[in-house]
Amino acid sequence: MTTKDDKAQAASAQGGVNPTDETVETSVVRQAHHDTHVSVVAALKQEIATLKDELARFKDLAGRAQADLQNAKARVEREGDELRKFASEKMILRILPTLDNFQRAFQQVPSDISSHEWVKGVSAIEQDLMKQMSDAGLKRMQSNGQPVDAARHEILTVGSGPIDTVVEVFEEGYELNGKVLRPAKVKVGDGTEISK
Repeated sequence: MTTKDDKAQAASAQGGVNPTDETVETSVVRQAHHDTHVSVVAALKQEIATLKDELARFKDLAGRAQADLQNAKARVEREGDELRKFASEKMILRILPTLDNFQRAFQQVPSDISSHEWVKGVSAIEQDLMKQMSDAGLKRMQSNGQPVDAARHEILTVGSGPIDTVVEVFEEGYELNGKVLRPAKVKVGDGTEISK
């Protein structure tokens, strides 16, 4: 019967390698390969974790950038709407005295010519001008009999009438698209009875 030692001696005699030495050497090589693989896997896991962190950070940055862009777009649209709404404000302010003059003129028309075609023509011009202004967002405020409002009324005088109520309008107030363009100049009641 042949033993391991006999085989090892036979291999040595033939100039071969001892099978025990080969097993040790193979084991050492395998261990080295294993250690290399373990360190490569560990390095890859670390790199994957780093890349996941960067990906999360970039996703967060992209989300924030998208939100900022949407907010900026909404703000620009709002500002554009406001600009369009009130672009005509300065021009309308320049036209208001003309509207006031039309009103004063119609209050002073003598009764004997009030039905004259010329007066009717001028009245039609004033009405057309008011329609054009109304289409642009201008609205005449209704102040007479209304509670006084500091944002809408400029109090010129106080007199007989219901307290804190507009009793007379000296100059009409106007709004442009809901914004007070010019407050009405008014007389406000002080709570005393109106003398008859």
